[in-house]
Amino acid sequence: MDFVENRHWLNQISAQEYRDDVLILAGDVTHNFELFQRILKELRRKFKHLFFVPGNHDLWIQGTAFNDSLEKFEALLKFCQDAQITMEPALLNDGKRKIGIIPIFSWYHLKQETGTLYLPKPGEEQLQRLWSDFHFVRWPNHHFRPVEYFVELTRRPKSFTEADLIITFSHFLPRQETMFSENRKIDRQRMKKFDRHPQFNFSQVAGSTLIEKKLRQFRADIHVYGHQHINRDRVIDGVRYVSHCLGYPEERRRGTIVGIERGLKCIG
Repeated sequence: MDFVENRHWLNQISAQEYRDDVLILAGDVTHNFELFQRILKELRRKFKHLFFVPGNHDLWIQGTAFNDSLEKFEALLKFCQDAQITMEPALLNDGKRKIGIIPIFSWYHLKQETGTLYLPKPGEEQLQRLWSDFHFVRWPNHHFRPVEYFVELTRRPKSFTEADLIITFSHFLPRQETMFSENRKIDRQRMKKFDRHPQFNFSQVAGSTLIEKKLRQFRADIHVYGHQHINRDRVIDGVRYVSHCLGYPEERRRGTIVGIERGLKCIG
């Protein structure tokens, strides 16, 4: 929401149409904490329930308001609790079904770490030069392991055994296949030809297999995720994986993000 066009898109969401609906917001609202609060308060007024997990951009440190990204994460938690924005598992009833919704806090494993989603890419350069998180994300110490810390924050309540449908969601991707639209052999030469950022390898920062392990433990029927700025809706090993991102205005103009022009996506 750092772009004016994105805020205009947000303002066009009806204040009446979704009063009985649930919005799942899978992170990357803005790094600006004041703007973050205004946007989520506005969304909360338009929906019966608003579920949220932070993305990497939400935890960027710019200025002196927070010592590190974990401190900012705690501030986001506190704000959401006070604003009745849900960041914990909840069992809802739509009159026909009991629906369990489980936010999974997460981060990404780098290519040298166990759990990475890394796939080699021709012509890729050193990630540190191309990825802003190395400049704007700050952890309490060098021993802090963000993936393990965040993923373990979420536990499935025992009451969810009654659920007819379980939806989990995370900001980051849970498995390599979710980077692609279908099961196919990866054509690295095609990737090299059509990739607009040939030096950047997204898979180095895509997510973690620990997210996949968690959603399988929770017996998810649907998993929602963000981060990639490419929209997907596919079934893998019995779970439906959905990504429906707004992305950047330029991404929408050049057609790399499709589907959002039709508005919000109903998945339940």
